[in-house]
Amino acid sequence: MLILCAIIIITTALISLGLFILADRAASAVISGFENNLEIVAFLEDGFNASTLKNVIIPNISNYPEVASVRLVTKEDAREELKKEVPELRDVFSIIEENPLPSSLRIKVKTPDTLAAVTDRMKKENGLAIEEITYGGENANSFLKASQKFRESSLFVLIIFIIASVVVIAATIRLTVYSRFNEIEIMRLVGATDWYIKWPYILEGIFLGVVSGALATLAVLFIKNGVFLELSKSFIFLKNIAEGVNIFDICWKLILVGILQGIIGAMFSTASVLSEKK
Repeated sequence: MLILCAIIIITTALISLGLFILADRAASAVISGFENNLEIVAFLEDGFNASTLKNVIIPNISNYPEVASVRLVTKEDAREELKKEVPELRDVFSIIEENPLPSSLRIKVKTPDTLAAVTDRMKKENGLAIEEITYGGENANSFLKASQKFRESSLFVLIIFIIASVVVIAATIRLTVYSRFNEIEIMRLVGATDWYIKWPYILEGIFLGVVSGALATLAVLFIKNGVFLELSKSFIFLKNIAEGVNIFDICWKLILVGILQGIIGAMFSTASVLSEKK
């Protein structure tokens, strides 16, 4: 009965860990997607010199070590992009004879934290062709700081969660050790060492970890394929995340954490009981 209770407790803890991993992957995917879409937009002067832009400005910006790509968006390209993003404007553009949108350069950087530095450098070397440069400024910086804090806090919460799980599991295994105290006393009377007494409980902890990890994986798989995919129908950004989560990656982590929790819990609980009864 106590073993069943231990399996239920460890499985519940591991399911919570699995759901935490799923949520963390989802949040990280959203953050990464946003970061990957961050770009610098350099609006070009009307009547800019195409030759200077092609042969001087674009190659110069492309050679920045922080820059991943530079793309020229013409006035026509900008109009078509806007019509796709806002279909209601199709009628407006059909009435307007002259395209009011400027041409621009779209610059993607290798890491989001270099946006400000690249923007400042471009402003100093903008030449006559570039009228204005923007990348979102304070909004982008605030988001990047928030995403960094999220990653740090996620790691902290995960560590606290694992420690709390080990404490609960150790307390559960401790009860099973107490229930077999008579057996332990007999083993001591025949000369068994503490490690000889601990090993069965350590192996039991490994068994509990494997079983609980497998059950937790099945539960997380059910939630992923049921709840998560159902939510992705309403929230489109979750679709790629739900499909991209590798359940086998979560599986081995849950089983490994379960085994480690079982081993650590067994060692702490048996050591505590044996030291009390000496």
